[in-house]
Amino acid sequence: MLSDDDRALIGALQVAPRASWTDIGSALGISGVTAARRWKRLSTEGTAWVTAAPGMVRSAQQCLAYVEIDCAPARRTEVAAQRAQCECVVTVEITTGTADILATVAAADLTTLSHYLLDDLGRMDDVLRTRVRIATKIYSEGSGWRLVEPPPAALRILQRARPDGESPGGLDGEPVAMSSDERRIARLLTVNGRASYAELAGTTGLSPTTVRRHVSRLLGARVLLPRTDMAAELSGTPVQVYLWADAPADQLPASARALTQLRQVRLCATVSSAPSMVLSAWLHTVEEVHRLELTIARQLPQLRIVDRLIVLRTVKRIGRLVDSQGRAVGVVPISIWEDSPADLPTPAQALLADQAL
Repeated sequence: MLSDDDRALIGALQVAPRASWTDIGSALGISGVTAARRWKRLSTEGTAWVTAAPGMVRSAQQCLAYVEIDCAPARRTEVAAQRAQCECVVTVEITTGTADILATVAAADLTTLSHYLLDDLGRMDDVLRTRVRIATKIYSEGSGWRLVEPPPAALRILQRARPDGESPGGLDGEPVAMSSDERRIARLLTVNGRASYAELAGTTGLSPTTVRRHVSRLLGARVLLPRTDMAAELSGTPVQVYLWADAPADQLPASARALTQLRQVRLCATVSSAPSMVLSAWLHTVEEVHRLELTIARQLPQLRIVDRLIVLRTVKRIGRLVDSQGRAVGVVPISIWEDSPADLPTPAQALLADQAL
């Protein structure tokens, strides 16, 4: 299990994933050098990491879909590993319930998503059936989940420490049309969410000032969501469950907002097909699944749980390949914004290159 110091550090980086080590240290009451050294150990062990996930943008066509996959039982691990190598498949989980595998797929637009589902996934011999639910609105997701909540004084420091453009609720209403430079930067940030402006400039050949402007725009417009992830098995809440739920259409928004107030809930989204809502929670035990459902039933009687999936093993989480203990062991950069990925090092099964200092 994690020490209290490690939990506090991860919690601070969940609030401000790209804050300077000086600010992180100030929030925790330690030096920036000590904070960086502890993080280097955690990231090297694969316990925690910082990345950037595609966000849903109202003024762009960028979209997310939850794809349930059925396959021959003996082929589940193989099919999951194959799907994990796809740069548009951001998360892959082997589940028990009505689906063998749950894949979260990001795409630049609906046409690109259709191409993946019909021409790639649809032609796999080992895939027997798929069910696709396209997200219509994300009410909460992993970047908003906290392992621990920093004390108020620390929280104020961390919130002020977010670089320009990286605070919640940025420029979501502005048009988003990514340049080729921004696409390259976005892909790099999915590998190392803490990459500095100087590091990004060195890789792209742009000036640090130009890189800073591009990063601020990408994060401010929520094309990318910086986030700190960790091994679920070390969080104290190792049981991951997905619940599919229905509610009357006119009560969906209020129901979704209420669900986001439950501490266990990491993801809550409305989707385009029945059932109309998905939520994901990290729990202490399997028995807690029913207690969570009872809590939802009491607080939201209009909501009906239709189905549930329990995660047996996570294969990939937001681009990170993880082992059976949930530790990051490799990375597949997320590349959904262009047909041909930028000329960057081949990522599949690459060793983690998270820059800690």
